[in-house]
Amino acid sequence: MSFQVQSETLRTHAKLWAGHATDVQSAQTTVSPGIGMGDDFGYLAGLNDVADNYNTWSHAMDQALTDAANCFKYLDAALNSAANEYDDSDATAATNSTQLDKMIGE
Repeated sequence: MSFQVQSETLRTHAKLWAGHATDVQSAQTTVSPGIGMGDDFGYLAGLNDVADNYNTWSHAMDQALTDAANCFKYLDAALNSAANEYDDSDATAATNSTQLDKMIGE
């Protein structure tokens, strides 16, 4: 029995999550110049709390993108870690089988 197929599948999925993290970081770079720029809406917008609401929203969006990127990076690392554990299990199973085969021959 081998875990190789499962470990390669995990690594494939890890790459997908790493790609999502890159996509989120790219989006964050695109929107970051506008974060907290509510005053650009003008004086009347400021009187009606548009600027404050925009600033609150844009900072929350920035935090959400940061959290998403961190979560996606974590999933990438966790899936790769699980794949490495599967690979280690294969090595352990192979060693144990070899030792068992020797014991049968005695």
